Amino acid sequence: MCAFAATVFLFVACSIGEPAPQNSNETPYAATRLIGRWRTVMNQALEDSRAAAEEEVTDAMEEFTSPGAVRAVQDKATEEQLKKADATLQRFVAAMVKASPRRPDGSVVIETSAIEPAKKAVCPVYPFCDR
Repeated sequence: MCAFAATVFLFVACSIGEPAPQNSNETPYAATRLIGRWRTVMNQALEDSRAAAEEEVTDAMEEFTSPGAVRAVQDKATEEQLKKADATLQRFVAAMVKASPRRPDGSVVIETSAIEPAKKAVCPVYPFCDR
């Protein structure tokens, strides 16, 4: 899961070139709001796919968004850059859904085994994303 965190982090970090905010005390609060935004993006993608994730998977999803959220806030990511990160997270969720078996009713429960294939799907240089 750290590899995907690194992918999101690098995606955000590479696309941002603005200076850090003046008030660093605001960073944790802004990062928390951004994590909430990304949680909503991922949950909506799950809902649209008629999928649910095991608790381990949802915990891991938040774990990998946290470093990217802090960096995005520190580097003052633009809305356009955040939308690109949103799209990356949507692709990650879609890849996890695709890597999971559908139930007879059409729903999917994402298990931790779907994380590796999803990382491969969103990281163009996998396995180098692990480094």
